[in-house]
Amino acid sequence: MYKKLPDIKWIIKQLLSTPSISCTSADIDQGNLDVINLLANWFESLDFHCEIQRLDKAGGAEKNKANLIATLGTGNNGLVLAGHTDTVPFDENRWQVDAFNLTEKDNRFYGLGSCDMKSFFAVIIEALKSIDLNRIKQPLIILATADEETSMSGAKAIAKHADKFALNNARYAVIGEPTNMIPVRMHKGMMMEAIQLTGSAGHSSNPALGNNALEAMHQVITELLTWRSELQNKYKNPLFQVPVPTMNFGHIHGGANPHRLSARSQPQI
Repeated sequence: MYKKLPDIKWIIKQLLSTPSISCTSADIDQGNLDVINLLANWFESLDFHCEIQRLDKAGGAEKNKANLIATLGTGNNGLVLAGHTDTVPFDENRWQVDAFNLTEKDNRFYGLGSCDMKSFFAVIIEALKSIDLNRIKQPLIILATADEETSMSGAKAIAKHADKFALNNARYAVIGEPTNMIPVRMHKGMMMEAIQLTGSAGHSSNPALGNNALEAMHQVITELLTWRSELQNKYKNPLFQVPVPTMNFGHIHGGANPHRLSARSQPQI
């Protein structure tokens, strides 16, 4: 019906070859706007109304990140199909294929985002090709967000305008995260925090003249590990593969040289 749209493999290939890594490190972090523009062009070909919601850094500095809200139809009781367009960073030395290309091997697709979760949008487009969209009686809303792998800034921006996008009155939302084709009806929440420790710099030859923030970090991490154990003893849900709350120590900043007392340290959890 929609012959001008490319086939599903070509769409996946285009999405994978458009990098959109999210990372808390600014030197690795990338924008997702090019992915959003690709999706907007394809959904516009299906007569969706597409709105690109630009995201800005604090202070208004542009960072080439955006959400896409693509809507077919108006009114309440819509169906939401939602996913994120960013990926995690990757270690090129550990990949056996080109991370930014589509590789088909042993009846599987390989590439950064092939599973989590750029291909979900290609699946949506492929499904819509065979549907007479003029017969849809209630809205179909496609959400494509930024920064799911880090700050959730994309989802937060959409949530602020949920009424505008007719999301508060939608019937259902399907999130296209990989689940081995097993429906999942609940999901753990998530938060990320950074703890800033401030000490006093000095030379290691006389530690009494300073206050080492790295040593204070050791105490903070010990307390956090204790709190994690308390949470895991208190909260359990057998419906999850990992039935207890988790806490990951993902990134640590601090120190300058081995002979200096660190004035600042920051663990991120």
